[in-house]
Amino acid sequence: MTEAPLPPPEGWFASLVSAVRTLTWRNVLVILALALIAVPAYFAYRVLNEPAVMDRFLSSYSEVQDAGSECTVRKARARGGPWLWSISAGFAAHRSDRYNLSVVLPAEPDADEIESYCAALALIIDRMLFDDGGSPAR
Repeated sequence: MTEAPLPPPEGWFASLVSAVRTLTWRNVLVILALALIAVPAYFAYRVLNEPAVMDRFLSSYSEVQDAGSECTVRKARARGGPWLWSISAGFAAHRSDRYNLSVVLPAEPDADEIESYCAALALIIDRMLFDDGGSPAR
């Protein structure tokens, strides 16, 4: 006479225990290997998608041509450092080289400051390029 199979366990916990009992050693090793790879990969993914962490390791730079003047406003930050703004005006070019005169600021300038600094840079550039008679300086 053969024995009747055991009735299936009732409840989710009992079915989970039943599933664990049917695992072979190879299955357990595969699950362990997946966990050893997936857990660190997940934490690395979370860290690399955190903006504060990425700002610590990467530099940032943006450049905008000011619409009201011939100056360029740059916003830059070396990795982990503070933001710096600069207002610059070009005054010469030689082949692919460009020469600029800049003012570096620790805080973001507003439109009035950009206009004021740009006007001051233009006066300095005019003084550098032209002597009192209006001819180019040597």
